[in-house]
Amino acid sequence: MAACRRRVVNELVVTILIISTILCDAKKDDIGMVKRNKRGVVNELRNKANEDLGKSKNLRKGGNNNFFNNAVNQFENNDQKNANSLNNRPLTRQKNIKSKNIMPPGQFRPNDQLVVGNNRGIQQMKTRQIKISESKACADDVTRFCHGNTNNFAVLDCLQNDLKMEDEVAAECQDFLWHYKRNLTKDNRFDSASKEVCQLELEKIPECSNLQAGSGFMIPCLIEHIENVTNKACQQYLAKMSSIVFSDYRLVYKFVENCETDIQTLQCGRLLDKKDEQALHNQGLTIDCLATRMGKLNPQCKKEVLRTLELQSDDYHLDRPLFYACRDDRESFCANVRSGGGRVYECLYKHIASKSMSRECREKLELRQQLISTDVKIDKAFFVACKKDIKDYKCMETASGDPDSTRADVLLCLESAIKNDDHVTGECVREMKEVRRNIMEDFNIIPEILSGCGNEIKKYCSETGIGGNTIHCLMALAIPNRMKNKTEEKILGSQCKAALNNLLEEVDVGSDYTLDKVLMRACESVVNTICSHVSHQDSSIMNCLMDNLDHDDMSDVCEERLLEIQYFIVRDFRFDNHLYRACKADAKNLCNAHFNWYSPKNDKPDNGALVLPCLYQHMKHPKHSKPSQISRGCKHEIRRVLRQRAKSVDLEPEIQEKCVIDLSVHCSEGDDMKLGEEINCLQDNYDMLRPECKEAIGNFTEDEDEDYQMDALIMKSCTPMIKMFCADLLESDSEPTEVLECLIEHKNHQSMNSKCAAGIEHHQLISLKEFRFNHKFKELCQAAVTKLCKNKKTKLEVVSCLSEHVRNDTLLDNKHRIDKKCRKQLKVELLQRGESINLDPKLKKACHTEIEALCGGREAGNAEIIECLKSKQKKLSSDCHKLIFKREKDEFAIADYGIATACKRMIQIHCSIDDDNEIKIMDCLKKAKDDPSFDNNCRTIVLRRQIAQSNDYRLNPQLRKLCRQDIPKFCKDILKTQKNDEDLEGKVINCLKKQYAVKRLSKECSYEIYDRIKESARDIRLAPQLASICSAEIQAHCQDEVIAAGDEDEIKGGPGRIQECLKAKFLEKQLKNKQCIQEIALLIEENRVDINVDPLLNAACQNDIVHFCQGVKPGEGKIMSCLLATLEDSPKAMESKCFTLLKNRKEMWEYAAQIAPPESFQEVYEAISQSPAKAYFLGVLAAVVAIIFIVGISCGRVTKRLKAELKNR
Repeated sequence: MAACRRRVVNELVVTILIISTILCDAKKDDIGMVKRNKRGVVNELRNKANEDLGKSKNLRKGGNNNFFNNAVNQFENNDQKNANSLNNRPLTRQKNIKSKNIMPPGQFRPNDQLVVGNNRGIQQMKTRQIKISESKACADDVTRFCHGNTNNFAVLDCLQNDLKMEDEVAAECQDFLWHYKRNLTKDNRFDSASKEVCQLELEKIPECSNLQAGSGFMIPCLIEHIENVTNKACQQYLAKMSSIVFSDYRLVYKFVENCETDIQTLQCGRLLDKKDEQALHNQGLTIDCLATRMGKLNPQCKKEVLRTLELQSDDYHLDRPLFYACRDDRESFCANVRSGGGRVYECLYKHIASKSMSRECREKLELRQQLISTDVKIDKAFFVACKKDIKDYKCMETASGDPDSTRADVLLCLESAIKNDDHVTGECVREMKEVRRNIMEDFNIIPEILSGCGNEIKKYCSETGIGGNTIHCLMALAIPNRMKNKTEEKILGSQCKAALNNLLEEVDVGSDYTLDKVLMRACESVVNTICSHVSHQDSSIMNCLMDNLDHDDMSDVCEERLLEIQYFIVRDFRFDNHLYRACKADAKNLCNAHFNWYSPKNDKPDNGALVLPCLYQHMKHPKHSKPSQISRGCKHEIRRVLRQRAKSVDLEPEIQEKCVIDLSVHCSEGDDMKLGEEINCLQDNYDMLRPECKEAIGNFTEDEDEDYQMDALIMKSCTPMIKMFCADLLESDSEPTEVLECLIEHKNHQSMNSKCAAGIEHHQLISLKEFRFNHKFKELCQAAVTKLCKNKKTKLEVVSCLSEHVRNDTLLDNKHRIDKKCRKQLKVELLQRGESINLDPKLKKACHTEIEALCGGREAGNAEIIECLKSKQKKLSSDCHKLIFKREKDEFAIADYGIATACKRMIQIHCSIDDDNEIKIMDCLKKAKDDPSFDNNCRTIVLRRQIAQSNDYRLNPQLRKLCRQDIPKFCKDILKTQKNDEDLEGKVINCLKKQYAVKRLSKECSYEIYDRIKESARDIRLAPQLASICSAEIQAHCQDEVIAAGDEDEIKGGPGRIQECLKAKFLEKQLKNKQCIQEIALLIEENRVDINVDPLLNAACQNDIVHFCQGVKPGEGKIMSCLLATLEDSPKAMESKCFTLLKNRKEMWEYAAQIAPPESFQEVYEAISQSPAKAYFLGVLAAVVAIIFIVGISCGRVTKRLKAELKNR
């Protein structure tokens, strides 16, 4: 309570000192009246003080009240002395001013008084004090506006605080009031009061204490240094006097001295003319005028104007034009806000966007904010709240050395401290946010925007109004892709674009989305739905919105506002709060970035736009040295930023700048395109892009394949699918390329979302355009491509080239020139190519007619069309057939999509071998396909592959490898007549079978052909020559053994049934086709070689084989010879079924020998050696030879004999 009493008493003392100036010197006769008037006022003040202090219930007689009584008595005594001195001097007129700027000639002087004259003998006369209410100039106005109040101070306050002052108070009264106040400040008693109340401050401020008494500048000087005043009484005294000093610019310390030239040059005073010689330089408007022309002022005047505005910022009453303009608005918006400390200003700023705020008030507030941008100290609330932090972090030390810094400098300095994790007081942080909100909300308070973007605002954004809409309108203009007229380039000028960039740097909206009220309003519902778990005061809310741009709950208006902000954020590394915090150390070490977020003294160039590309290059191509490696946290943020940028072409600076023309040419429907579709459009038209755009899209596509999350289509549709099919990869933190391969593998799964499947296929199609677009493939096979396929560019070309090398190395049994990792990835690429006809553009183009005619109802995916084409090769055109054949060679040697998908489970069950060896996998499945538990779908695919291999040996890498010497030796005539890449229709394999029958093949080839004979004996489809030549006979005689099944014929009744039917008709001599008869005879001869190639005989004679041939090793016809010997020696001991079938076979062989006699001596020899009656044949042959020998010996002398002399010549 003591403190309260002291404050009240001090305020009363100051009030008394001010009221003392109302009284003028009077002559001696009027002293009594003066004393009475003064005592009345003093008593009134004393009663008011007693009343106020009584309310606090702490007023007692004596104590602090004695100081009040002593001060009043001292003032009365001083006044008495002044009155007595007046009575002892002659009367004369005394001029109060010398300068015409301070007191123009002929103006009324309210304080002129008659005093004792000097030696010039001027006549003595009596004067009395002149009250304002009694003055001729102001009497009428006092009566009209002040309701009978006659106290000078009350009248002064009434007239200068009423809005009618400017329009209705007479000019003569205004002139009278100004001179009255001017004389008050020049009164010696004010200087004396100042010295008494502010003694300590004057001792500390020599500049003010050394001023000449009566100059009128002591009080203005103290006000100039009010920041250094600590005494409460002095502060209150100066606060009271401020309303007088700031009512006119000429009362401000040194203002006239430093600004007189600018006032005249810029015509910022009220002009004097003959009709208005008494007109006053209107109060406050001169400062207003100079403030609006700040750029044209001389440095000294500029400093004075800013300093004046700084001092006015404490109380809005001191800014008279603003006070008048905003008086009603203050009552509407800030009625309960106590003035002082800049609080009323701050309150009015918060409502500047309100439609109910008057235009005049808004304009004055905007002007003041413009000036704050020049000198931050004008914003009292902010400067007081942040004064300590500004000092601690030296934010007033600008690069130029000027101690007065702009608002932008100070804000950026403090923001830099926050981002460097330095402590900034909570109060300062709150004020910073408020300032930044104001900046973002009203473009009129930003001089740089007004000057740099004036034309753009007038032309495109004139109807947007305030509230932040104009700023967003300008930001939208910066995005070329948003242009309504695509032919009009660069709607936003470079100066305006730079101003917007500086604005967003100052506001730093990326760190807190609540700073942008337009964005808040647009995204409020989205944030509450999607980002409810994120703090609204955190930069994470921006990341949440960006991550969910393609979310179903994202609204169009939120998306548009967000992208307008992000367009600028992505162009400076510092604007992304999370990225900057995670990567600032790496940016400094690796990319020569500034150490601080903002540093005006830093002499390094501004490379904010280049930092992220630099960091990304270091992340993609890390060096082995530890200092050159990107930190884990920074890598995470870089990937996040790249994923967010990929959502729109507008967020990719390189693409957006280099592809503007290409977007208009190839993606002219861009206005209707959804988010991310512009980039997809450019990718689809990749081959037609201009070089610079093609390079940019190529780089983006290369990055996109490395991280599937950059693909907007996949991320929008495939997130649930990833969780469904690839959850284990997510849990193990696998590489993004592995997750993408997982999606591709399940692309045709019945549970796969169709939109996701389309997004995956689009990604695959784009990756075909260049080898480098497949990150993993390029990473694993770059060395092989450089060495073996360096002239290949597209992925298809590279895959074909590498496949050929792998095949050749496999067939020739050479050491692979391509390493295992690359071969494994090559297999993945071939599987993808074989999955969809769309992923093999070359095949699709070559077979487009056949696809429409033969496979019209088939889907492109899941290899349906490709399998359809394979099954109808006889109906394909030459070009289509050749390409299908090439694809089949790759499939059999390296990777087969049909086998990989249909037989995945069977491979796991039956084939415990290296899964990258397609040859071994196929061989394994062939052997296991007759297992009763074997999957039917897999069996069908395997059989199709066997049929294809039987048609052409080149599709059988194993056979081709093992018989590489036998084929050119025995089948060269076939190879000469057959064109490359044409189906051999089983001719070469048939040729080898004949050689097998006569045992002329090499051991390795013989084993392989033996397996082929055994397979073809079970299924006629694996004997294409026989099936083709005997097709009419089969239709005529064996139709009951065949079931029509779509495109293929299937066999009923067990394996080998059709062949058995043909053999029977052959033996019955019902076959008419000679070629077919020859083929059946060959088939019978093949069966003669080994019982295993005759499935029916083998099954019927199993018990006899065990009984009679137990010790006989299989192979080379030994078991068959054993059974034939048993048939000759012990026919009754054999089982009837075996006896009957074996006897039938013997008859067939004998008949076949007649139909197909040996064609060469070698065949004759082999036929005799294989015959069960070979001893008979050899005996006959030996007898023939013996007869010839005996005949030769006996008949040799029968020839003509020569005479002896003829011999001896």
